[in-house]
Amino acid sequence: MGTRRWQARQTICAGRIVKSGARALVIGAALLALTAPIAHAQTGQIAPPEVEGGGRYLVTFGLDQTTLTPQDREVIRQAAEDFRQNRSPRITVTGYTDTSGSATYNLGLSQRRAEVVADELESNGVPATSIVTIGRGEENLLVATADGVSEPRNRRVEIVVQEPPPPPPVAAAPAPAPAAGPEEEPEPEPATSVITIGPLYGHNFGENNDGGENDLVGGELVYNAFPGFLGGVSLKQAGLYSWNGNNDGLNGRSAISLDFAPDLGIVRPFLSANFGGVYGGGVQDGFVAGPEIGLNVDLIEGVAMRAKVAYDYQFRQPEWDKGILWTGLGFGIGF
Repeated sequence: MGTRRWQARQTICAGRIVKSGARALVIGAALLALTAPIAHAQTGQIAPPEVEGGGRYLVTFGLDQTTLTPQDREVIRQAAEDFRQNRSPRITVTGYTDTSGSATYNLGLSQRRAEVVADELESNGVPATSIVTIGRGEENLLVATADGVSEPRNRRVEIVVQEPPPPPPVAAAPAPAPAAGPEEEPEPEPATSVITIGPLYGHNFGENNDGGENDLVGGELVYNAFPGFLGGVSLKQAGLYSWNGNNDGLNGRSAISLDFAPDLGIVRPFLSANFGGVYGGGVQDGFVAGPEIGLNVDLIEGVAMRAKVAYDYQFRQPEWDKGILWTGLGFGIGF
């Protein structure tokens, strides 16, 4: 009887122990289910890092974390390799956060994240002097959210490898200088004045009012100013001796002329209109006027020979055929 009671008590105790263990197991499982989301919320989801191309890389973090994942380290290694291969002058590391937490705290957190990435770049061979770290906090959100929102893609560090400056343009080779040809001699400047001197002969068909003829011979000096195609002006002075007439002796002729002389090369014909006067024992003192034609021939540069024929009408003689016929030869020097 006593033995049966003891066995019954043992059975009841064992059942109670089993029931208590099962209850503890259920309670533990329920507590684990409740605490798992809390633990997950504390670390947060981590977005995958990215290689965006064009020298841009993206490293991401967990909530309130500065720890690099193996995937992050691989992206940073690629950025360092890009920096070395392109010989970039600078690499910029900019940290960001999401909007959970205060703005002041997040600004410091973003700077710490940038410094962690900069340290990893240095360990991959990037000089510290080439790295610029910046903390932007909650600025420039990749995914726009309200304040206090945990967004994995906003918890990031952006790495930008600056492109090297383009090489300076290659200067085009200067064109070869043209072969120097023979130097052309400058054309001589035309003379602005010419002085001509030479012998002069004249036959006077009206020595006096009653007629009579005589001959005149001597020399003539001519100064020609502005010789050219048009507009040349000449001053003429002759000293003569008359003979074969009624009054032999010294005579003179002074005249001014307007000249027309086309340039035909070394030969230049000319036509002039003379105005002046004659005086002396073998002529009738008075005014004369008449045409003159001739030819200039260039002998050498600056020296020419002049041959001419002229006729003077004597205003004191009423008849046209009682004038003086002249012919002369001169040599001129231009200057």
